[in-house]
Amino acid sequence: MKSAALRSMLFVLLAGCGAREEGIRLHLGLTLRPAGPVQVEGSSRRFTNDRGERIVLNRAQVTLNSVEIFPCPEGAAWRWLRELSPIGTAYAHSASSPRQLGTPHVSSLERPDGEALELGTLRPPPSRYCRVHLVFGPADEDAVGLPADGAMDGRTILMEGEVLAANGEDSRPFRLESSGIANAELSLEGLTLSTEKLEAEQVISLAYDHWLDGVSPLATDAAAQVQSNVARSAALKSVY
Repeated sequence: MKSAALRSMLFVLLAGCGAREEGIRLHLGLTLRPAGPVQVEGSSRRFTNDRGERIVLNRAQVTLNSVEIFPCPEGAAWRWLRELSPIGTAYAHSASSPRQLGTPHVSSLERPDGEALELGTLRPPPSRYCRVHLVFGPADEDAVGLPADGAMDGRTILMEGEVLAANGEDSRPFRLESSGIANAELSLEGLTLSTEKLEAEQVISLAYDHWLDGVSPLATDAAAQVQSNVARSAALKSVY
């Protein structure tokens, strides 16, 4: 009887700890900005990749499929208590949840460098959050920011431009597109959301001048490598 009563009390306590705190908000944004020097001409960008090739990006669009935040690792005792209750796992596999934004967003170089695209607002339970998981994947019909020409329907990346060889002798056009999946893990550095800190904002930044590093955009397998580079170029900035 004592054991049953103790377990009931633990459930009540855990329910209080795992419930979403009214008013907690984590705003998320996405921006494209270079890590190094670039020349901007409207929606075109000119820069040099790590192979010494001069790149002109006349069009570049990327689909961020989902963003999910994860609490910091807990001690063994607390994990054991969590296992006694289903609280905290009810939304683990949902497309969208208090900790996950599941609506795809298409961002492009038509937006000025550094101007954030609003992804949405998470309303997670109070906790200390240590990491965010990004998934880049194909845009569906519900994606935000789909271009009117349908070029990004079912696509993860689309890039068009020119590449000038390092020796300056040959300039050739290229077009890259992919419908694959790429993942990225970023640190939230122990972001705490609680009754003492109800609101925060994080902006995901993609360094587009690294997207064509280590690969010739003319290679047959370039799209897959560029898609991986897009994920690797992601960084996170706390706004407040």
